[in-house]
Amino acid sequence: MNNLLQIRDKIKRANRLYQAQLLATKNGEVTPYRRSVFEERIRQTQKEMRSLDSQD
Repeated sequence: MNNLLQIRDKIKRANRLYQAQLLATKNGEVTPYRRSVFEERIRQTQKEMRSLDSQD
């Protein structure tokens, strides 16, 4: 795979993780920041990233 594509993918993953840190959503609604929701969202995003990595 082209290095530029790999870099672009890493940037996209980092942005998704950053967005997960900023917003904790529940049923599609933005909720006030709570540590437990934040941590769950991070776990969910990391799981999605691992599944995308395994597809490559």
